[in-house]
Amino acid sequence: MLDFYKLKLNIEKSSNFFLVLAFLFLPFSLAAHNASLALTVLTVVLSGAAWSKRVYLKKEPLVLALLALFFWVCVGSFYSLSTWGDALGVNFNKYLKLFFGVLLIVVFLQKKTREYAFYAFFAGVCFVLICTYLNIWVDIPWSMTKNQGWGVDHTVFGNYITQNIMISFFVLQCFYLFFMNKSIFIKTFLFISAVLAVVSVLYLSNGRTGYVVLIGGVISYIIFALPKRWSWLAVIAVIFAIGVAFGTSQRVQERYESAKNETQLIFEQNNRGEIPTLTSIGARWYMWMKSVELVQERPVFGWGLGSHGIKWCEKAPGPEWCQVGDTTPHNQFIFFAVELGIIGLIFFLFVLVSLFWAGWQGGKYKPLMMGFIVIFIGDSMLNASLWNSREYNFFILMMCLLYTMIRFQDKNEIK
Repeated sequence: MLDFYKLKLNIEKSSNFFLVLAFLFLPFSLAAHNASLALTVLTVVLSGAAWSKRVYLKKEPLVLALLALFFWVCVGSFYSLSTWGDALGVNFNKYLKLFFGVLLIVVFLQKKTREYAFYAFFAGVCFVLICTYLNIWVDIPWSMTKNQGWGVDHTVFGNYITQNIMISFFVLQCFYLFFMNKSIFIKTFLFISAVLAVVSVLYLSNGRTGYVVLIGGVISYIIFALPKRWSWLAVIAVIFAIGVAFGTSQRVQERYESAKNETQLIFEQNNRGEIPTLTSIGARWYMWMKSVELVQERPVFGWGLGSHGIKWCEKAPGPEWCQVGDTTPHNQFIFFAVELGIIGLIFFLFVLVSLFWAGWQGGKYKPLMMGFIVIFIGDSMLNASLWNSREYNFFILMMCLLYTMIRFQDKNEIK
């Protein structure tokens, strides 16, 4: 009996180790991250920790929200227009991470694990930043881009959207740690790291999503971190800095102009009844408009998990348009509404509300959580944040970490 207890305890401890590794690998190695995350889930299940600590889980709104949304994902599988070998199976496996999030919360009931995971992610992004700046002068073998020089895209791992999302949150981590530390050396390091991170998003990336979530996250952090009389001055300073960046970054100017032109073109062509020109921003606007029509056709229950691509291609004006939108409508809110109806959308909003509820009572973690929520919502408006690889890994892992940092900050360990 004693040997069994020791084995159970060792398995439970190994889940802490694997989860910290998952946070470390997340910014730069999806394969290593997925392996670490899989081992985390496996060891949590084998240890029986979720069952033994269920008394703490059933009281938490985020746990209930994740389980409710995953339950409705399961329900939506039964009336899907797709098959398990196609989009149904793919989408189910993506949203299975919602259930994994509950198991992660079990591991995060230990304070040391929360701290190590927080710093592990910080270290992982530091490695990404180092590689990004080296990529200006050196052709790094593992870099996604091979173009040296200033003012061009230097995405190193994954794609520029996911890299910029993580770097944007890293900036918020720098802010938080800056005010938590008294050492001048550490403060200097954090200040320089934040500046380099912001520059990498605004000057060394093509990602318009990155611009949006970075600006939104920083402004949200400032509003909730500083007293009201100072926060608005700080926000004005940030807006001024954005203006400077816009005036000096050719990448930002080019991406802004293309977004403006593509938006204008898609609405003009749609009003004239023409087949729209396929562009990045234009495609998003068109997919959103047509996907909303799908929601209106079946609003309550939706068309079923994995059905978006089938219904979208019925409305697509051509094969190339069918191909560009057959996976997601590049908007998580609309995505849930199309496939899982208003019920699924409400459950997703329940997740966001539970995060906001925790953040509002977050104390020293409040600015960090509020900044994360803005980043989450911003990406969800422009992409399928809980469907795209790396993005759903980041958002689910980080929401569980921040939530437990707030809810269990006064407890070192729950046994």
